[in-house]
Amino acid sequence: MDMMKILKDSYHIMSKDLLGLIRNRMSLAALIVMPIAFLVMFGFIFPGATTQQHMPVGIVDLDQGQGSSAFVTQLETLNKNSKTMNFENFSRVEAAQTQINKGKLYGSFIIPPGFSYNLTHGESANVIVYVDNSNPQIATQIETVASNTITGLNGMQAENNVAQMGIATNKTINAQAVVFPYTPTVKTTIPGQTNYFNFLAPGLMIMIVMMTVMTGIPEAISKEKEMGTFDGMLSAPISQVSIILGKTTALCVRGFTQCILILVLAIIFFGVTIQGSIMLAFFMLVLGIFSFVGIGIVAVSMSGDQASGTMIVNLLMFPMMFLGGIFYPIQQMPWFMQDISKFIPLTYAADAMRKIMLLNANIGDVMFQILILVAFGIITMAIAIPLFRKSMTT
Repeated sequence: MDMMKILKDSYHIMSKDLLGLIRNRMSLAALIVMPIAFLVMFGFIFPGATTQQHMPVGIVDLDQGQGSSAFVTQLETLNKNSKTMNFENFSRVEAAQTQINKGKLYGSFIIPPGFSYNLTHGESANVIVYVDNSNPQIATQIETVASNTITGLNGMQAENNVAQMGIATNKTINAQAVVFPYTPTVKTTIPGQTNYFNFLAPGLMIMIVMMTVMTGIPEAISKEKEMGTFDGMLSAPISQVSIILGKTTALCVRGFTQCILILVLAIIFFGVTIQGSIMLAFFMLVLGIFSFVGIGIVAVSMSGDQASGTMIVNLLMFPMMFLGGIFYPIQQMPWFMQDISKFIPLTYAADAMRKIMLLNANIGDVMFQILILVAFGIITMAIAIPLFRKSMTT
């Protein structure tokens, strides 16, 4: 009977908070705008392709020979399909460097004098790739594209040389098999074309829930304490567990609404594919909430007002966002950051969400993450509830 009363009281508190949300147009707008803003920012800042397209790149032909002209022609032909670079010709290296310094070029191919001579005399023909490494990300892309392009051109030239050898010896030669004896076949765990947003969306969903719960609890409780309505709630025949459960459930509804919005928009506009059970994914969201809510309650219990509670939550939340593997794989972090991430519940929640949504993992495949989240939630709640009760009596 006591349990039924707790659930009934929790339902009324949840209804009150959700009704306040619906009546507050600014909060309701923020509920919808925030996930859309996240999707737009990250969906377009991190494009689906591995590199940018139409990157402005200069060509400086200091050789002006037949070999360099053929090289430039082959370079433009190879780039025509990928459209990775937009070429601009310069007669002097200084002119190209000036454009790079102004930010109008990402880099430049420089063909030095003697290029054609080396080609016709059996020597290596050097090509200088000049990049602006003040922007490491752009510099890395240009270096990668330049390296792949030169490799492709080398392959084209080698095939042509082998074909000429076949004509000279009057033999049939498979030029491509001679130049490229190894041919890789790549198979992926996710069928079809994938992109960075496939990696981001599951983690973004769990992160939105974490932000909603952890920032919402100080707002929901501390704000009512400041307004004086919380004292009336405590004086009513309602248990403190009902207050926590009701307010947390209301925040869960808000978080789930945002997650569903993120998921729908990610599928429609960014091509995110779901391979696994959506119900299991929502179950992981619930576990994520269970693991986060205790942290929010501890922050409220340790603070005297809403501003202090929000500050404590932000102090805990933002490191979790960047160390939990939401935006970048944990494997790319330094070893000491990887060790820190093992103590963050968001790490396990995001990992499980990706496995379920992208790799069609079942509950057995993510049992380790489930146990970690349950354990973390039990420990934090065991700390949070006594602190909350103590703060309510002081």
